[in-house]
Amino acid sequence: MEKVKLALNYALMLEMMKAKGFDQSTILALLNEGNEEILESIGEGIPSWKAMVDYYHENKEKCHQAIISGYEFSFMTKGSLKSLLAIKFGMNEGEDFVDTGEFLDTVRMTSENLQVLRDMIAKNWTILLQEEDKEQDIHLLKIELTYKPNFKIN
Repeated sequence: MEKVKLALNYALMLEMMKAKGFDQSTILALLNEGNEEILESIGEGIPSWKAMVDYYHENKEKCHQAIISGYEFSFMTKGSLKSLLAIKFGMNEGEDFVDTGEFLDTVRMTSENLQVLRDMIAKNWTILLQEEDKEQDIHLLKIELTYKPNFKIN
């Protein structure tokens, strides 16, 4: 079955909930109940937790499938990719990866985290393996735009 595609704002909000330790049934209950006070305590919503609750109620089947079976980002900016690395994997720019301006470089991940990232990253990004240390289970990656813009001015 193809994974559900979620807009980056809703996907990042789900990741915030998971990062706070909420399991699938709790996430579903919180979204169904729509208690914005509890949701706001999870973290700053993008755009807002009310928007997330409204989206959930308008797309329950899609949201249930995304929460239970996983999802893929429909599109990601470099900023949202960096947010995902921070929220989901606890990675920090300058420590765990370098933003070169054009791509993310020297991204270090375990095999398990790499597979999770591959399963959810939007297709507008490509993960390139630079080095692999099988003994220590560390992969050194470069993450770049799949289709690089061409800004040639005549």
